[in-house]
Amino acid sequence: MVKIVCRPPKEVVFLECTKYPSVEALSTTIATIIRTGEPVVLKWAEGVLFSYSLLPPTTDSVMKEFLEGIVYWGDVLYALMPEYKPIIRLGTLDIPVIDVTPNPTLRDAANWMKTINEK
Repeated sequence: MVKIVCRPPKEVVFLECTKYPSVEALSTTIATIIRTGEPVVLKWAEGVLFSYSLLPPTTDSVMKEFLEGIVYWGDVLYALMPEYKPIIRLGTLDIPVIDVTPNPTLRDAANWMKTINEK
């Protein structure tokens, strides 16, 4: 039998974090990114709508930290959105939103974003 291990990250490091004043402002930015051909996924948890890019472990030092449980997110974009909506409509563009509430790491990240918003 193969041993299966689920090892969530110990630490998530945000390299850049931008709070948008509204869901509409964030959606406008996301729509622009989508129109340039970049894949973007909007996620929602704990009243926060967000997107991030995962920094791939392409160097020895980042790979070492990755194996130790440290994950780097670059370019985190977020806005407060108290109620979950599966789609954000911007003009003729429908932007899907994934409810990631079941994921404890993403829930913790969303709660952290809410906390820094309150300061």
